[in-house]
Amino acid sequence: MRQFLPLVLALTALAACGEATSSPNSGAAAPQVKAAREAAEVALRGRLRQDGAPQQRGIQVFAQALPAEFAVCGRSRIAGLGSEPFIPYVAVVRFEAGAAQVSQFALGATSMEASRVFVLMVDRCFDGGGPASARATARAFPPMPRDGVPEVLSGQATTAQGAATTERVPELSPEPSPEPIITVVTTQRSGANIRNSARGGDVVRTVPPATRLEVIGSPAGDWVNVGADGTAWGWIHSSMLDAPAR
Repeated sequence: MRQFLPLVLALTALAACGEATSSPNSGAAAPQVKAAREAAEVALRGRLRQDGAPQQRGIQVFAQALPAEFAVCGRSRIAGLGSEPFIPYVAVVRFEAGAAQVSQFALGATSMEASRVFVLMVDRCFDGGGPASARATARAFPPMPRDGVPEVLSGQATTAQGAATTERVPELSPEPSPEPIITVVTTQRSGANIRNSARGGDVVRTVPPATRLEVIGSPAGDWVNVGADGTAWGWIHSSMLDAPAR
């Protein structure tokens, strides 16, 4: 557990900075900011398995480099569990045909998820964050936090203004280091069908052109099992992919 403690503490400190409800540069898109927050809350309730509104702090909405894309960054816990800490989360929301859709979501409730939240926070939680193109490109990220977080080793997290919080960090069981996420991008020529089985199953979902998808498991011949946020959606033929798995 000790090997993951600095990462969780660093996430808590990052997410504790400020209690704003939107980023300074997002005011011109107030309806989209509101819709992005609502979409992120729906994803959060599903992750927490909670029907009512979860308790949240420090929610900030950042306009991303791609048009009509926002990052919702905040902290949350299950309503009624006052003794539990607020856990950082990040939701990436895209607007397609005017509707808000959560394309990526991570809540730092486990060590593996905390690593994903850290990457998303560093990459997304500022105006102009995220990739500038929908095409898959190699991008550099900072190393994960290691030992040496002296200001929070006593159980305190430090905000940007220097004030210390005393939120308890949950105990985490050691887990293997997360596997790198392999992604593919669908062709820009047309939408692509995702089927319930390889080699011509029924269509269960259609995605727009240039959609980034995660590769789930091993391919089956020319068919690739794809999904999002670690959840498998189905199979897509390799002929519908522009960017190879990486």
